[in-house]
Parts: sequence; structure tokens; C-alpha cells
Amino acid sequence: MSQLALNRRAMLGSIAGAAFAAATPALGRGQEPEFGSVQGLLDSYVGAGRVPGAVVAIVRSGGPSGRFAPQYVVSGKTAFDGGVPVTPDTLWRVYSMTKPITAMAVMQQIALGALSLDQPIADILPEFKSMRVLIDPAKGLESRPAERLITVRHLLTHTSGLSYSIVGNGPLEKEYRRQGLLPGIGSLGREPGDGPEPDLQGLVAGLASLPLHSEPGSGWRYSVALDLAGGLLARLTQKRFDAVLADQLLKPLGMANTGFSISEAQLPKLSSNYAWMRADQTLLEKPLLIDGPERTDWLGPQKLLAGGAGLMSSARDYARFGQMLLDDGMFKGKAIMPRGVVRTALSNLMPAGVFHDKTRGFGAGGRVTLFDTLGTADGSPAGTYGWGGAAGTLFQVDRVRQIAVVVMLQYLPQQRFPMPKEFQVAINRDLGSRA
Repeated sequence: MSQLALNRRAMLGSIAGAAFAAATPALGRGQEPEFGSVQGLLDSYVGAGRVPGAVVAIVRSGGPSGRFAPQYVVSGKTAFDGGVPVTPDTLWRVYSMTKPITAMAVMQQIALGALSLDQPIADILPEFKSMRVLIDPAKGLESRPAERLITVRHLLTHTSGLSYSIVGNGPLEKEYRRQGLLPGIGSLGREPGDGPEPDLQGLVAGLASLPLHSEPGSGWRYSVALDLAGGLLARLTQKRFDAVLADQLLKPLGMANTGFSISEAQLPKLSSNYAWMRADQTLLEKPLLIDGPERTDWLGPQKLLAGGAGLMSSARDYARFGQMLLDDGMFKGKAIMPRGVVRTALSNLMPAGVFHDKTRGFGAGGRVTLFDTLGTADGSPAGTYGWGGAAGTLFQVDRVRQIAVVVMLQYLPQQRFPMPKEFQVAINRDLGSRA
């Protein structure tokens, strides 16, 4: 296996410079930047050669006028060799930060009355009417009939009983790979023996043909559930999934640079993505370029529209989505989602007695902080909602402090550097200094 054929679980299994002059006004002598700790963190990552560049978008409530006025913290360039200065419109692979967008599209259908949270998905996808559950996930594919049906709630909260090729290497995960059920994994993440990539309805059919890892509603397991949710939306609306997202969220929010693919004209805005690990999971001393403007998996139409990991976006675009959630579904004076539906989506939707990471809850496509942890340096208020992407991107909606943040940078695997914790410390320091 070549060094480029990176181990999929190492590359995607984690859950989760020069400033752009036009982003913020010039500072006078003696003034401290409003987000100086965040700026220092980004500059340190660029200066240490961890990433060539990064950008953070910070949005607050738009108020009655719906004003969209994000603040940006920017550092570095789009590539280690060459590249151009990073801007709020640089394009980044957001991987699993696709999940909150897909989940909100599902919540919009709930608001319309086309779905309900505890509705069996078999009502729309009859292939899932008679699912089976593995007897021993570590030993084989022997299964028994499932006691419960998968519901919409289960898909949104990763409690459906589905699995992911990136979270294990048991018999079921191997079967996912054999059948090519690998949504969001580009060509460099595929291995010999992996089956051909299906389209979205082929993914739906493949998942329905296999047993579940566990009983629906019995526990949290990171999975392809949001990819299946994309198939559910496509079947429900009788439209392509990319058209569903465009019609319900991307066009109404003005997210013109967000999608499952990019065009030739967008290549100059594309960031480069780097890996810090070999296929055998040993660390590299220098990062390895795996995707960029010269060769990218995102150029042109995609066969599998992955609602769990397939989107490309910019900091400015994703900040629009963040402000809409912060403002109870409103954006620039227009209702994108009903207030009550947004508040439900950002709340803990887990089945009773089920937790994420032992103590956290889970909303529609993102984790929810159940208890105020601001007493620690990297804590957050109760009710904070967010998720990250495999290449280091982060997203958070903090309704207590009325702020949403988007972090865009690219390195694999995400656990290579402690960016999530370090960013939380930095943003807390900056917000605390003005409290």
C-alpha cells in the first residue's frame, strides 16, 4: 500500500500568519484585538507548520434587523507550498460538519408535518421494516430480529444501531467496506477489496440488507445514520438530496459556496488538505498533501451524496448557518426554520437513559452540553450545541453567551493536534475578558 493510501480509521475516525486585512478594522496603538487569544492560537498553528492557514468566523445574534456581520480571525495561506492568503471565502472540506446541515433539513420536514421525531423510517423507506441485530458484533454476522424499528430520532442522534467503517474493524464494518458503503471517503481513503461506490439509494439498499450493530435506541454509536437521513429526505421529497439541501437551506441562507462538489472556477479558492499519519498509523514528521487544487476528489459531480460527510464550505457560508440557528431560525429577517423546531433541534434528543460520551447529550446532528462546565478552562455553558469534522474543522452554537463560531483548517487525523480543547480555551479567554 502506498503512503497515500491512508488508513481510513486513522484518517477519519476522530470525532470531531497573515491576517485578512478586510476582515476586521485596523487597530490603533495600544488596542488589543477583540479575539486576541484566538488569533494567537491560529498564528501558533501556522507558525509551527501544523497547518498552512486557518480562519475562524464569529457571529452574534442579528437582532431585529437580522444583520449578518461576522468577525473573522485569519492566519496563513491555503497551502504549505505556494497557495494564496486564506480568506473567509476559502473552501474547506467540512466532512462531518455536514451532519448538522442534513439534520436541520430533516427538522424542517418535521416542521412541515411530513415527518415526526418518533416516526419509523420504514414509513418512507420500507426496506427497513424488518431489520435484524447482530448477536455478537465481535464474532460474526449472525443476527436476530430487531425488537424496535429505527425512528427519525434515532437517525438524528446516532442511536439507530447502524455503524461506520471508521469506528471499528469488526465483521459488520468489514462488510460495509466490502459493499462499498463508505460515504464521505475519498479515493485516497479507499483500500484494496473495498466495493464500488454506490449512489445514495444504493447506500440505502445496502444498509437495509445488513444487520444492525445494536438494538435501535439502546445506545450511542457514531454511524452512517445522517447519510441514511439524506436518503430518507431524497425518497420523501422525490428530489435529489443535493437539491433538497439547496432548496431548504443553502439557497435561502445564501450559502453559494457550499455543496458536494466544486467547479473549475472555484479551484483557486480551494484549501489543501494534509495528512500527518501513514497507513500503518505511525506519525509523519512532515505533512503529506492528499487533496488540493491540483488534484481533488471534489471536482465535478459526485456519485454518492453523503449527508454525513460530503460537503465543502467556506467560513462565511457556514457562519450564515450558525447565525440562523443562533437566531431561532431567522436569517436576515426571513424565517428559515420555526423557532420551536430550532430549539428542539439544539436540545438533547437522546432516548431516555442514553448518553453521548457518558455525560453529554445529542441533538439533531450535534452534541449538546448537558451541564455548565465553564468552571474549567475548556468548558462551555449548558445547552451548547456543535460538532466537528475529520480534518479539524469545528462548529459551535452557544445560546447562553449568544455566539456561534466556525473554525476552518485542514489536517488529518483530527486527533493529531489538540485544536478542539485549545480553541475552547482561547475563545473562553477572549469572551471572559469582556464579560
